[in-house]
Amino acid sequence: MTVKNSVLVNIGIFVCAMVVLCVILEAGLAIIGINTKSNIRFVEDKGTTFVPHAYYRHTKEGFSEGYFNAHGFRDYERTYQKPEETFRILILGDSYTEALQVSLEKTFPALLEKKLNDTTHSPKFEVLNLGQSGFGTADAYMRYLNFGVQYSPDLVILAFLTGNDFRNNSKLLNEESVAFYFVFDENNELVLDRSLFDAYRNDMTLLKKMFQSLKRHSYLASLLSERMYLWELQRQEQDLSNRVTNNGAASTSTLEDFSDLNIYIPKLRPLWREAFNITAGVVLKFRDSVRQNGSDFLLVTLSNPEQVQEEIQQDVVQRYDVTFDFEQPDTFLEKLAQRNEITFLKLLPVLKDYYLTTGKPLHGFGSSLGLGHWNEEGHNVAAETIFKFLHERGLVPSSA
Repeated sequence: MTVKNSVLVNIGIFVCAMVVLCVILEAGLAIIGINTKSNIRFVEDKGTTFVPHAYYRHTKEGFSEGYFNAHGFRDYERTYQKPEETFRILILGDSYTEALQVSLEKTFPALLEKKLNDTTHSPKFEVLNLGQSGFGTADAYMRYLNFGVQYSPDLVILAFLTGNDFRNNSKLLNEESVAFYFVFDENNELVLDRSLFDAYRNDMTLLKKMFQSLKRHSYLASLLSERMYLWELQRQEQDLSNRVTNNGAASTSTLEDFSDLNIYIPKLRPLWREAFNITAGVVLKFRDSVRQNGSDFLLVTLSNPEQVQEEIQQDVVQRYDVTFDFEQPDTFLEKLAQRNEITFLKLLPVLKDYYLTTGKPLHGFGSSLGLGHWNEEGHNVAAETIFKFLHERGLVPSSA
């Protein structure tokens, strides 16, 4: 056998071995259920949604499994055309609204829909869940404009998570995350910046499109992509932190400049102060668009674990040599609502009182009870509180 033939045989053996290995890994991942196939899609000029009818199985925190609906949202099947004698509520937000940590029927939008329909037979209520992990206020606003308006909602609820929505609204603090942003122009006017979406679209070569398609059909490709994304995200965060430190803008405290805990510092750092200001502007744009389309607008602030449970709060205080005001972000939005006649509901006092009274954690699962996203208890208390508020404020029709 010639050297050339020997090399070709070795290459052939190597390729076959890799194919067999990939097949074994693919089968193993499918059986073990570590991850699911990629279920995110990019909709030209409209941003991201889930892949319609894609299967999901969430095990990273809590548990749920099911299929996204035909429109690419984690919700029951809906029609764009609103049925007759139906009052529609649209809820937009991030992972707290999407709520993959609990089964669909235990999420606060689904519970709210059930509570409304259990108390009246006319009209029928539909509470549509358009939440998605990683969304900031700008993403929620653009999802409303690009998708939500088509549902002709009577009421639009913006579910605001202070824990990370302020950061998500800042292109600098949320650097390199492909999302919609609003920035201040030279005239200090808030304008849409979709440059990262445009860059993502322009960088989508044929090879990358093929890999995107492969991820939707392969557990292995999806897992590799997720690992590479997390590694790149960590690298970018470290690079950004180093650049800020080198520019002399690093904090003299032990609290990292990009920690979400910065929302509780009474004297906001420049980047965070700008994030708060951008958020205020986007909320007002959101309200104006909703009202122009003939719907009511409600701003609801959710809760973070350190706000609800005093023991977690004390742990945060002990770890950092910083003065914190744990109600500051909610107070900021409450004052914004008061100044601009926005209907506003702050869930924090109710959730905190519930925990103090019952001792039942509203956040977390298993060994992480008290930390993380709302558990079933949290979703239930939130749904009940929103339900009462809607009736007290006359935001929903009462039974005829």
